[in-house]
Amino acid sequence: MNFKKTVAIATAAGALAAISVPAFAFENEFHGMYRLRAIMSNFENADATLGGVLAKDAKTMMEFEQRARIQYIAKASDDLKLVTHFEMDSTWGDNSGGNGGRGIGGAAGADSVNLETKNVYLDFNCPLTGANVKLGIQGFTDAYKGIYFNDDLGGVFLSKNLGGVKATAGFARLFDGTTWTAAGALNASNVTSGRKTADLYVLDAKYNLNKDMTVGGSYYLYRNDMTYKTQDVHTIGVNAAAKMGTVAVDGFVLLQAGEDSARRDLLAFAAQVAAKAAVGPGSLSASILYASGDDGKDAKKSSAFQTTPNGGPGSSSTFYSSNMALLMRTIYAMDTDKALVTSTNNGDQGLLLGTVGFGADIKKDLSASANIGVGMDAQRNTTTSSSSKYMGTELNASLNYKLFSNLTSTFQAAYVVLGDRYKGVGTGVAANKTPDNPYLTEIMFNYTF
Repeated sequence: MNFKKTVAIATAAGALAAISVPAFAFENEFHGMYRLRAIMSNFENADATLGGVLAKDAKTMMEFEQRARIQYIAKASDDLKLVTHFEMDSTWGDNSGGNGGRGIGGAAGADSVNLETKNVYLDFNCPLTGANVKLGIQGFTDAYKGIYFNDDLGGVFLSKNLGGVKATAGFARLFDGTTWTAAGALNASNVTSGRKTADLYVLDAKYNLNKDMTVGGSYYLYRNDMTYKTQDVHTIGVNAAAKMGTVAVDGFVLLQAGEDSARRDLLAFAAQVAAKAAVGPGSLSASILYASGDDGKDAKKSSAFQTTPNGGPGSSSTFYSSNMALLMRTIYAMDTDKALVTSTNNGDQGLLLGTVGFGADIKKDLSASANIGVGMDAQRNTTTSSSSKYMGTELNASLNYKLFSNLTSTFQAAYVVLGDRYKGVGTGVAANKTPDNPYLTEIMFNYTF
């Protein structure tokens, strides 16, 4: 058999094999972001004796931190895909050559291993029930702007439209271990998987009354049996949103019952109302958030609104819609994630927060915004020595310029006039002294693709 015949036979066999295999369209999607924050502040590097955020005669610091996220989606069809999301954080000048840590690798030499797994989950439409299923480690935000839970978790969530109602049911395993230390970390020395756990159960529903108004309801159960007999926190909520011409309003109420982590009988609530209206060249927004607190005087009862813990000393709650930079956690925070109020629970003192903001497009590719926020404890307890509930007033402003369609540069400045709650609360070398008012200026570059 000569060479030409061999090639012809091989070509024919290849063609026959190709047409005998069914066509299979597989798509690869890549998305992501990069953010750089150049921060100058007396707040981010403050005295740890005051919670790491406030100090008397706090020195100005300058820090550069960056974050990159890469999302890869393996799409088998419109009904089935695998979503993966990875994150790399670094602070310039921090720990080159490190291995196995997060937020490192920015020093001279770089070359550190700091790749974090943020999300890995299947997203598919069930052929049996018609429900959309998200199965794996994924992001979840409550239906109440994140004041109860906003974080990544491992679980399964099913959603389906039922006669005009979008219904969601979910389960998540938050922790798995036998003990929980005071710092909030699991003790791995004697862990029996699947026996001592903390879980979150979710039921959400939302209904469109018409094109301009929606109403919703929720039930969340946080069940923790890691440290003692089962602790249950039941959270029931209702929410609504409406648009009336150029004005959009929304509000919600959450009611909690069960027991808190100190085994006290719990009865607490939170509520919020917000509005946004077109005014002149921009939009004016305002909101009021209240989360009940407790004075700590009753060893058997508590009225402090509970947020879901994240395994550390903080919590997984946020209120990014406040647009605060120092008073509340900011959506732009990375490893440097500090605020006067890190959780709506606020050390069991609860929270009363009022905000007003205005944003406008100045011209093509240039926009600006300004915000004012006033924060108070809902109820004072022994968390602070002051008798005042007034935490302070924040003023912030930002200027955004779109360098390219997907690259935006931002300059932001924020300043907080501290209230009497912080008067004379210093410890250590700053004993009985009042901390300096915190400030922050930063330049950011945000790139998305």
